[in-house]
Amino acid sequence: MSTSGINSILSSLASSSNESLSQLLGNSSSNTNTGDTSALQNAVNAILNSATSTSGSGIDVQSTVNAILQADAAPEILLQDQVTNLNTQTAAMQQIENDLVALKTSVQALSDPTGAFASVGVTSSNNNAVNATAANGTTAGTHTLTVTSLATTAASYSSPLASGSTAIPTGSLDITVGGTSETIPVDSLDNTTTLSGLATYINKQDIGVTASVITDASGARLSLVSQTSGTAGAFTVTDPTGTTGLTFSQAVDASNNPLGTDASLTVDGVPVTSASNKLTGVIPGVTLTLSGVSSSPVTLDIQPDMTQVATAINSFVSAYNTVIGDINAQYTYDGTQSSAPPLLGDSSLDLLQQQLLGSITTSISGNSGLVNLQSIGIQLQQDGTLKVVSTTSKDSMSLNDALLYNFSAVQNLFQSTSPSGVAQTLNTDLTSLTDAVNGPMNLAMTGINNQVTDLNNQISDFQAHLQDTQTQLMAQYSRINTMLEQLPETLAAINSQLDALNPKSNG
Repeated sequence: MSTSGINSILSSLASSSNESLSQLLGNSSSNTNTGDTSALQNAVNAILNSATSTSGSGIDVQSTVNAILQADAAPEILLQDQVTNLNTQTAAMQQIENDLVALKTSVQALSDPTGAFASVGVTSSNNNAVNATAANGTTAGTHTLTVTSLATTAASYSSPLASGSTAIPTGSLDITVGGTSETIPVDSLDNTTTLSGLATYINKQDIGVTASVITDASGARLSLVSQTSGTAGAFTVTDPTGTTGLTFSQAVDASNNPLGTDASLTVDGVPVTSASNKLTGVIPGVTLTLSGVSSSPVTLDIQPDMTQVATAINSFVSAYNTVIGDINAQYTYDGTQSSAPPLLGDSSLDLLQQQLLGSITTSISGNSGLVNLQSIGIQLQQDGTLKVVSTTSKDSMSLNDALLYNFSAVQNLFQSTSPSGVAQTLNTDLTSLTDAVNGPMNLAMTGINNQVTDLNNQISDFQAHLQDTQTQLMAQYSRINTMLEQLPETLAAINSQLDALNPKSNG
């Protein structure tokens, strides 16, 4: 083969591989003479060997393309980092928003006229006779009660039989409850010729009594108990035919008084009767529960429930401190932490902190000297949180003492409407701060969410671009791989031709 033939093979090889082998060989191959063929052969071998170190096994196309794409994907990583940072900011803002909502709930319990300050407690001088509870807003005061008798539930029982399955002669029973009479057949057709059968039948009739069979050493008896206490539930049982052989006795209490009577008592000297031992409405807002007869008058004392109020105020302080604590955490950064807080430098937090501080430092005039939170034992700390003072000192009254000695003034401090008290002011401000659309945290989160959406769209577009690039690179490097796998055969052909041109190698 002539040197021009060799050059043709090299040019074809360079063209098919999309590599400029002519640049590696230089442009002097056309001048190559017979004496230089050995050097040319060595150069070609060196070039081909450098093109593939695996001598015919080609290249790892997937790894090669992945390496290129990894470098190209750097912008996407930056976009994803931005999304991560923004989501972290959103999480921090959402936590503060949740704190504000919880604070608003605790404040509403103090600003609502029917809330914590309206709660009342009732103490009884004789819990064995009378217990009582009172609804929020019940007028404070003292009441005197005397319980003469309790309401009882009427009951009746039959003469004994050997057992609950002992046969009863046929006939009927009449049960009269509250003036309404019901006839109970005693026959095999209704399966009522035993006490057990009678009990089952009666319980299905819904006539106002409950039947059961009670067995003791005397035998089995049919027991009937009214479903309504007091005289309204009184009933009678008779055998109109006189054929069943059953007779009924009215149950009595320990004092041998028939059951089925109303409770009898006096409330502030007024006589009261009740079919139930649980009375509502006798004293407005109060529920009375009678549990025994009183030998002497029972005193009920209805007063504001300071325990519930103190609990509500402490809950408010705790909720407020949670908000301030989470805000303060965004300012805590001295450079030693691995990363800065996500909301460091966010101006909306400054505005939020200032507004909350303004609300809790609200003051009113007069009010028996209880003009602000400090005056009732709730002190503002240097970090912006609140502390409830437990002991009265010359500088501050404790919360418990403020409630004990001037409950109405404490209530007015929180609930005053003109001027607005602390709870009223906070409730108004928090309603604005937690507004689902225009609240500062919600506005900020909406803006961040829009940024995240935009970045995610950019990431999607970038990933689509990388996918196209990957497809192109896979095709390109697959062609190169095919060419490299064929290089040994091409090299052998060139070497064979060069050997033919080299007389020394033939000799």
